Amino acid sequence: MKIQQIFRDPVHQELFERDGYVVIDLTSADTVQEIARQFYNINESVPSGFSSGATIADQQVKDKLFADMDAALQADMDRAFIHYKKLGSTFLCKAPGENSKVNVHQDWSVVDEKRYASATVWIPTQAVDEHNGALRVLPGSHLFFDKYRNNNIPISYRGSEEMLWENMFIVPMKPGQAFILNHAVLHASPPNMTDKERLVIAYGITSAEAGLAFYYKAATPGSPVEKYLMPDDFFLRYHNIGERPLFGDKVQEFPYEVPAVSGEEIYRMIQAEKEKRRNIPYFREHWLKG
Repeated sequence: MKIQQIFRDPVHQELFERDGYVVIDLTSADTVQEIARQFYNINESVPSGFSSGATIADQQVKDKLFADMDAALQADMDRAFIHYKKLGSTFLCKAPGENSKVNVHQDWSVVDEKRYASATVWIPTQAVDEHNGALRVLPGSHLFFDKYRNNNIPISYRGSEEMLWENMFIVPMKPGQAFILNHAVLHASPPNMTDKERLVIAYGITSAEAGLAFYYKAATPGSPVEKYLMPDDFFLRYHNIGERPLFGDKVQEFPYEVPAVSGEEIYRMIQAEKEKRRNIPYFREHWLKG
């Protein structure tokens, strides 16, 4: 079953469905530089390591940040997307240093992924590459595992993270470009080893018709997964990351265990994806070297 279209350009939609991501020219460098000033207005100093504005507890600050970003990017977003809704936006910052590395992961599952996609529009405010924390990605990996995802739910690929990292490739980008990643695609980013923080605008979107849900599993062994129906501003309001949400309608509890997929099986999945792209020049150059 095909997911509902969110890109105006059918080629972008096709690439997004095939690879789990697509890179487009979204906005201008001037626009992202103007938005970046807001980060310094709300941060007296740069947070250490990797930090996300999603953890800001002051709701007024988060709401204003989203409103200002939305006003700056509205026209650009409408040119790129169709039949979509906004889930909120924030900054992602990597301070210089080894502890800014972000390991292999998938983002949360918040929609019915058989019908819809939820995605992050990841917009760097400066040029990014392997030195300051550009994204690493594994094309096609959004189709590897059909599991609920959250900070509290075990991952299918546990034990294979290093192999996955080694089979990803880096995607250098210019300010104003956007890396639109399906929340299910495996991605990561190296540490920022420059002397300047790496700052990214992260903007969540999904299909206009998609309802949102949040899946929580307590740390107690054998605990069930709890399903909460969430409002569209869920990402803006949820700041106690990793904990049971303080809002939303709890509609279900069910037993849920996630067995690890073997490294051999994951390796076969990766090789199959590489083979599909063997004759595509971009992937031959950037992913299939050697």
